[in-house]
Amino acid sequence: MESSEYCYVYYLVQDYLKYVLQEPQLGPAPSRVAHVLRHAASFLQKENEESLKPCLDTFDITSVDAARRIFTQVMDKEFADGNTNWGRILTIFMFGGILSKKLQEHRVQLTGENKKQISYFITEYIINTKAEWIEANGGWVSFSAVFYNHFSLLSRSEEFSLINFFKMFF
Repeated sequence: MESSEYCYVYYLVQDYLKYVLQEPQLGPAPSRVAHVLRHAASFLQKENEESLKPCLDTFDITSVDAARRIFTQVMDKEFADGNTNWGRILTIFMFGGILSKKLQEHRVQLTGENKKQISYFITEYIINTKAEWIEANGGWVSFSAVFYNHFSLLSRSEEFSLINFFKMFF
């Protein structure tokens, strides 16, 4: 049986992937954390997709299994230095969204089952490698507070740069 934390992370991943793949939503984000995640991760994803394109184009992303292998390899490298922070937690969602869009570009049909598999491998990565850190650092409420404050600045300031954002969190 899956823990409530697993189910919550799975729900966040599914909501984010639906948002990033521009699937019809039944309404606004179902929670403040989901709302913040949608906006923070999709902002970073849009800002970084073009610069990551040359690297991503070298990967053979033609199946969910290939996406899982690439995701795991990239995340293992991202966290190889042992450092975790909320910005890096955000990159997990962002990269999952980028891979999902790449699957679509490669004409992989993202059926309900395929989207479940993608949501599962992202969730499992978070639960198996980052759940303790997330809990020790205030949980998802803390995530929401950190990014809500910084992304509300973003909507009010054209001078807010991605470089300054990364300096704060990475």
